[in-house]
Amino acid sequence: MQLLAIALYSTDGRRRDLDFKPGALNVITGESETGKSAVLEIFEYCTGRDTLHLPVGPITDTVSWYAALFQLDGTRAFVARPAPAPSKNTSTHAMLAFGAHLELADFDQLAVNTDSRTLRRQLGQRIGITENRHQSSTDRAHQAIEAHLGHATLLCLQGQSDIASKERLFHRQGEPHVAAALKATLPYFLGAVTYDQARKLAQLAAARDQLAEAESDYAQARLAHDAAGTTLSALWHEANALGMVPPQAPADRTAMREALSNAATSPSEVVPGDPRHEQHVAALQQECNRLRDRLRTLAADRQNLIYESAAAAEFTTSARIPRDRLASLTLLAPHEDDPLGTHHGNDSMCPLCGSTLPAADPAVTALRHSLHRLSRQLEGLDTTSPPRHAALEAVGRRVAELRHQLLAAEEALQALTAGREATANLSQQTQVDFARGRIHGILSTLHHTAETDQTRLRRLQESAERRVRALEAELDPDRERERLEDRLVPVGRDVSLWAHQLQLEHRGGSARLDLDELTLFVDTAVGPRPLSSIGSGANWVGYHVLTHLALHRYFVRHNRPVPRILILDQPTQAWYPSDVTSGGTPPSDNADRAATERLFHLINEIVHGLDGDLQVIVCDHINLPDP
Repeated sequence: MQLLAIALYSTDGRRRDLDFKPGALNVITGESETGKSAVLEIFEYCTGRDTLHLPVGPITDTVSWYAALFQLDGTRAFVARPAPAPSKNTSTHAMLAFGAHLELADFDQLAVNTDSRTLRRQLGQRIGITENRHQSSTDRAHQAIEAHLGHATLLCLQGQSDIASKERLFHRQGEPHVAAALKATLPYFLGAVTYDQARKLAQLAAARDQLAEAESDYAQARLAHDAAGTTLSALWHEANALGMVPPQAPADRTAMREALSNAATSPSEVVPGDPRHEQHVAALQQECNRLRDRLRTLAADRQNLIYESAAAAEFTTSARIPRDRLASLTLLAPHEDDPLGTHHGNDSMCPLCGSTLPAADPAVTALRHSLHRLSRQLEGLDTTSPPRHAALEAVGRRVAELRHQLLAAEEALQALTAGREATANLSQQTQVDFARGRIHGILSTLHHTAETDQTRLRRLQESAERRVRALEAELDPDRERERLEDRLVPVGRDVSLWAHQLQLEHRGGSARLDLDELTLFVDTAVGPRPLSSIGSGANWVGYHVLTHLALHRYFVRHNRPVPRILILDQPTQAWYPSDVTSGGTPPSDNADRAATERLFHLINEIVHGLDGDLQVIVCDHINLPDP
C-alpha cells in the first residue's frame, strides 16, 4: 500500500491535488506555515483515524472533504473523509472504493458509504492484516488487543515533534494507551507471534479445563477400580471361610467376580462342624499383622532414603562452594584437556602470570589436591543420585501394593466377624445362605469399571496432556521473547551500519530496539544507553530516521502487513532553523549541509535498494539543489 495522491475539496467544489511517486523518495518543500505537516494528519485521517488535528486556519476554513488515492497489489483504493463538523475535530463517516484504474473522484461523486472502523478493516485486509488478537502470555489480566491498520499507521509516521524527541521513538507514543498498543501489536507486525495468538490462549485455557476433567474422571475410575478390587478380595476371603470358593482367587478380576456370583447363586452342601471359619479368621489376623509389620519396615527404609537424599543435597551444596573457589584459581592457567585443573596441572607454574617457578609451590599442590578430592566426592554423589531416586519410587510402589492388600484383609476380617456375630445362633447352612445373599447383594451394587474403560479414560487424559503441552510450547513467553529478539537483530544491525554513513555519535557500537521501553539502545563507552541519554538533536533525528527505515526494510523483506509508506516531517530541523525559505541554500562547505545531504542520499539509497517496495515522503522547509 503506497500513496498516489492526496486531494483537498473546497466547500465550493474546487479540488487541490498533491501527487506522489510510488516506490521512490518524495520531498515536499516549502516555507514555514504553508501546511506541509498537514500531510501526516490527512494521511492518518484517510487511513481511519476518527480525529483530525489540524491547526485552525486556511485548511480547516475551506476544506469540506479530505481524500487519498492508494496503490494496492493489483488494484487501487480511493478514500474520502468529510471534514468534521464546525467546532468538532472527530468524525466516523467515510467513503471507500476499490478499482484497478481508479482516479481521484470529482466533488459531486463524493458520498459517505462506510465508517472509519470498516474502512480500517477493509484496507487492512487488503494489505494482509488478518483477524488477530494478541494477549500477553504472562499477564492474562490485560485485555487482548487486535492489531489493525491504525496500529500499522503509527509505524509509518514521524511528525515534527516525534522525529526530534529523545523520549519518544514512535508516533503518538506519549498519548494514553498508544504505548501499550504499540507494545502489544509490534510483535504481530514483526511476525514474532501468530495471528491467532489470543485464540490459542483461549484454546489453552479450554484444554487445561479438559485435562482437569479427564484427570478427575481417570482418578475416580482408578479409585472405583481399586475399591472394587478390595471389596472382591474381602468377599473372596469371606466365601472361602464358609467353603464356598477355593482358597486361591483367580488373577483376573472378571473371573473372580464370576466365581463369586456362581458361588452366591449355586446351592452347596455344608459339612456340620466345619472349623474353617475360625481358622480363616485367625489366618486373616496373622496376615494383617504381617502386612502392618512390612509397611512399618518400608516406611523406615523410605525415611532413611529421604534423609540420605537431603544429606547428599546439603553436602553437595556445601562442597560446590569451595570446589568452585578452588577451580577459579586453576582457570588462570588451565590445561587444555582439563579446564578445571582437577587431573592436570604444573605445580611449578605460577597460576597468575604463568611463569615457571624454581620449585613446586606446596600451597598450590595442596589446593590442587583439595580440588581433586572434592571433585571426586561430588562425582560420586552425582552417580548415586539416580539409583536413590529409583529406590524411592520402588519403595513407594511397594507401599501402595501392601496398603491395598492390608485394606482387603481388614475388610474381609471385619465382614467375617460381623457376619459371625449376626448369625451366631443360626445353623452353619443358614450362615452360608446369609453370606450368599450378602455377596450377591454387594456384587449387584458394586461399581465396576472395566479395564477397557480405564484404558479409554487414560488415553483421553494423555491426549489432553499432549494438547496442553503443544499449546504451551507455542505460547511459551520465553520462546515468544526469543522470536521477537531474533527479529529485532537485523533491525539493530541496519541501524548500526547506517549510523556510520550518517557519522552519528556512538556509531562504533551496536544498536538495539527495545520494545519493552519503546526506545533505541546504543552502545557507548560506558555501556548501552537509551536514546534519551544520547545528546544532540542531530543524533536524535538520525537514530529516529534510521530505526524506522530499518523497521520498514524488515517489513518489506519479510512481507509483513504494514503500509509501504514512511512519512518524515522536517528531519533537517536539527541542522537548519525552520525559517529557512524553500529557495535558501546554505554554503556548500557547511557541515550542516553535508550532514543533511548524507541523510537524504542514505534515504534515497535505501528506497532504491528495496526495488520500489517502499515509498518515503519527506516534508521539509529546506530545498537542496539536488535532483
